[in-house]
Amino acid sequence: MSEDKQSTECHQNCKSTTPEFIYGGPFIRNEKNDLILDIATPPNVQLQGIFKRSFAYYSLKERLPIILTKVIDQLSRDGTKIKREHNATDDDIVCLIRHITKLKSDLVTNKPFEKLQAGTPEAALWNSWLDNSEYKTYFTHLWVFSECYVYRRLWEGCELSKNLKNFDYFAEQKDQSFQNSVELMCIVAERLREMIKDEDQSKRKANFVALLKVCLWSNKCDLSLSNGEQVGLSDGPNVIDPFLVTTQLKDKLLVDDSEKIYDGIVSRAESFAKALQEASKDANESKDQPETEPCPAKMPQTVALDIICDNSGYELFTDLCVAHYLIATNIVKKIRFHVKKLPWFVSDVTPRDFKYVISSCATANYNREVPPKTEGESPIIISSKDLNEIGAEWTKFLEDGTFEMLAEPYWTYPHIYRVSRGPTAAPVGRAVAALFKGDLNYRKLLGERNWGEGVSFEQALEGFHPCPIIALRTVKADLIAGLPAGAAARLSAIDARWMETGDYGVIQYCGKCDPAPQEPCELYGTTCDGEKCS
Repeated sequence: MSEDKQSTECHQNCKSTTPEFIYGGPFIRNEKNDLILDIATPPNVQLQGIFKRSFAYYSLKERLPIILTKVIDQLSRDGTKIKREHNATDDDIVCLIRHITKLKSDLVTNKPFEKLQAGTPEAALWNSWLDNSEYKTYFTHLWVFSECYVYRRLWEGCELSKNLKNFDYFAEQKDQSFQNSVELMCIVAERLREMIKDEDQSKRKANFVALLKVCLWSNKCDLSLSNGEQVGLSDGPNVIDPFLVTTQLKDKLLVDDSEKIYDGIVSRAESFAKALQEASKDANESKDQPETEPCPAKMPQTVALDIICDNSGYELFTDLCVAHYLIATNIVKKIRFHVKKLPWFVSDVTPRDFKYVISSCATANYNREVPPKTEGESPIIISSKDLNEIGAEWTKFLEDGTFEMLAEPYWTYPHIYRVSRGPTAAPVGRAVAALFKGDLNYRKLLGERNWGEGVSFEQALEGFHPCPIIALRTVKADLIAGLPAGAAARLSAIDARWMETGDYGVIQYCGKCDPAPQEPCELYGTTCDGEKCS
């Protein structure tokens, strides 16, 4: 039986949870909650903590408890500072520590999930998913569900607190990560300014590809993978050129669709611009003859690209650089950045982090003179001049709407992307493309499934095509699709845990686009082109 056929039959034979929240399976069923199987995740099965040789098991048993412990330690160590900054009391600190301690205990002992206590519509959604799920414990449920649930419950401790509702327990780590990377950002900013000033049209694709690869490898800076320890690209006092690093890592880039991505963005952006121009012309010619407007599900509102962000600090900086280049070269008119509404997976971007990175770039004060390695050469001067200038430009882009920062609750839901419909549909579409950054987004794109060899990236998306999809990800979890034949076996022979280290990366593209209206509209009622709205 082919893997595609086997996967299809697995979908058909597996029970669902709710119409809105279908995972598709197949799950390995556990009659006993404490049954842990001493195997890796089987092929074509979704990732669960019951597989002892999987990264899901390790994450739930070891990595997440360490992260929770570090938050408890922070509250104990910095309680006085936290109370002062948030006008909090000893009781606020003690109650939050108790909340996290219980959460950690429930996680490591695989207790049943508890319902959220906040009386909000978002909390009610979570509770409905818990009620309707067949899998009630951390290790038996889909890994991404359990992991998201832990971070959501962690935030609940602040949400229910009287004075800690705005406390981001990961903010200090994220800010330190930014400060550790200022020199890298100065170097990239200087190169970006040169690229933008270069009027040679033939170099545009090469410049974009170079920036995209810098953007990929910045994803190594993930505080969740390192249990909150600082990570980055560094070499002591030596100068690290991020563009040179991408060349040095070329053998670690397992799939490189960079040029396809550029061609796809340019082609679709041109078609969007043409459609908008023709629509404007038609409207001007027939303004005295009212007609039905084009269906908004099919008609773009502007030539925009979506970036679904992952980590703050240096990675967000590189996301902004890619966005800036697309704007400066007039390929797109608008970039929408989608960030997390809550503190999430340690280093994920929140609205506060987004503003912090831009303002910190604009106000950075950095200058270092690097002595020459060879006698007679001039020293290298690294300064924040260009970083300050692009930070100021990004501030203007935010003010005039060229950059838009959005924090929809959707991105902290525990969904895999192919199943979200109706009120929980992915808030992307009518875009030139959507660029999904990082490992969590990649897991959700691929349905949290251990795809077998030979499955393409497009097949693994399982119909999730709201617009062309771009995925930039350094590999930090044991699932992947679209690799060249034999690549996984070759890498496993070198390092059995190569999928967990972040040392390898992929730049993947699916140009297919099959958007569906997300809800009925006033003009078209419940149908659109003969198809019912989702």
